[in-house]
Order: sequence, then structure tokens, then C-alpha cells
Amino acid sequence: MTIKSLVKNTVLSALRGSGAFSAVSRSKRRQSRLLILCYHGIALRDEHLWSSGLYIAPDQFRQRLGMLKSLGANVIPLTEGIERLRTNSLPPLSVAITFDDGFYDFHRHAVPILRAFDYPCTLYLTTYYCAHRIPVFNLIVNYMLWKSGNPEVELPAMGIRKPMPARNTHERVKVVEAILRGAAMLTTWEKDQVAREIGAHLGIDYDELVRSRILQIMSPEEVTATANAGVQIELHTHRHRTPRDRSLFQQEIRDNCTRIQEFTGRGPIHFCYPSGDYAREFVPWLQELGVRSATTCERGLADAASEPLMLPRVLDDADTNTVDFESWLCGVRI
Repeated sequence: MTIKSLVKNTVLSALRGSGAFSAVSRSKRRQSRLLILCYHGIALRDEHLWSSGLYIAPDQFRQRLGMLKSLGANVIPLTEGIERLRTNSLPPLSVAITFDDGFYDFHRHAVPILRAFDYPCTLYLTTYYCAHRIPVFNLIVNYMLWKSGNPEVELPAMGIRKPMPARNTHERVKVVEAILRGAAMLTTWEKDQVAREIGAHLGIDYDELVRSRILQIMSPEEVTATANAGVQIELHTHRHRTPRDRSLFQQEIRDNCTRIQEFTGRGPIHFCYPSGDYAREFVPWLQELGVRSATTCERGLADAASEPLMLPRVLDDADTNTVDFESWLCGVRI
């Protein structure tokens, strides 16, 4: 923990101990705001140790929902939250739960936990990999680099002819970027073969990873089952990208929408910017497509003045401690 984080947690703990959290949670200011929580994945094995900003352990997620219940949060569907935000009719401590991407682990872990608490949830689904029972290429390569524990990597077949350091997150990202450049012209299945070869080079059983469903997007059947379980399936682009060209950007949304309609039988109306990559020019493009809201990764609570197509959220991850989580819920931090 950094000195800055230690100071922040000390201050927040003192405020909570003084009763400030409780007082702020009952304030008119908090009641007029909506906390949109953001999650990505629930670890099937050790993903939360590999990428603590992307994954959270099942027990920690269950603990978070327990905190929402014990603190009296009103967890409401995203659509209702946005509508009541505009009419200034939110219930106290309003929260909407969202997940990005649609990894298999959401179907496996998040859905049962959410149902146990009877909490609604919105899933922003990227649909391209739904048709492929293989891991997302860049993510599985990064995971294998971490899993191998190798301090450096050399992959001549991928253009890495000199050892590159891979000791930490930053260095592994650089290695993955180099591999992606080398694989830029390959098909999805050719990239998967490259991942298999990298796994063999690193001494990792790639077939076992594939069987585990780690870092895989849900199948169409799993998306349908998830929607039938009450999860609201919404837009996240087809290929998890946000082109700056209007026609390409809108085609991503249309392709995404078509597949979600096929899987769920309903048309999505909400959107989440992949990787938090948003720009002001996207707003009219989304309006033309009839999208009613869009969420970013900018931290904050939404209020009536928030742009509906650039809404803030709060990312909860494995590194967020309980006092920090509670500070956002209560509205101490906005």
C-alpha cells in the first residue's frame, strides 16, 4: 500500500468512526445521486491475483453485496435508476450494479450470487467471441506470461528476437503489445494457435486453460440463460472497440445489437464504452441509434446534471477495501 493510500484509508476510517458516513448517506445530496457500480469478472481460479483491477474473487463479491444489504442500499435496475435520476425520485442510497464484457465467469459465479441476494444487474456484452469457445487472445497471452513466472520472454516466431522483461504488469503489457503487432494480420483461429504455441513455450497446458473456460466470453446459450435469470443484457460493441469513424462505430453497435436480440429476444437500449474509451463525438452517433444511456469508467456518482451518454461509474475491484467501498456507497466521495 502506498503512503497516499494509507493516508486516504486512515482519513476515511476516522470519518466512518465519527459517524460522518452515516450522516452523509442520509443527506439530500446522496439521495439525489445514483451509484453505478462497475465489475468485470469473478475469478474462476486466480485471475484476481493476476489482474486485480479486472477481477474480484467470488467471496469478495459476495461480501460486497452483503455490505449493500446491511447498509440499507436500494439496488435497482439500471433503467429504473436512470429514469428516477431524471425525475428526482431516487430511493435512499440508490445503487445499480453493472458488469462489462460478459465473461463465462459471470454466468458461473456472478449470476448465482446476485440471485441469492435478489439483486438486479446489467451486463454490457461484447459479442464477437460468443461464437468462439476460446479465450480472448490478448488476455490469455497476458495471463500465461504472468502464470509462467518467467522474468523475461523471447518469442522469435512473433518477432520478439531479444528477451523482453515480463516481471510486472507494465512489462507484460509491453510484451503483449509486441505480440499483437506480430499477429495483426492473423485470423482469430490463427491467433489462438499462436496462443497455444506461446503456452507450450512457457510450459503451460493450453488445453487445460481452454477447458476451464477462463477468459472466455459466454456462449449464445449461456447469454440466453443469463437473460432468462433476470440479467439485463446491454451493448458493449461487437468487437470491443470504438472506431473514430462514424459508420464503423455505428456498425459496431448494430452488429452488437443484432446478436443480443438473437440471444435474448429483446433490443438493448444502454451502452458501455469498451475499456472506458469515450469521446464527445460519440454522443450524437449513439443518439442516432436510439441509445438512451452510456457509461464510462470515470469515477463518480451520477446526478441529474450528468450527460446520459457519458455517465460516471465506480469500478470495484480486488484492491478496493471495505472502507473505500463504503465511502462511495454513502456518498462521502462523489
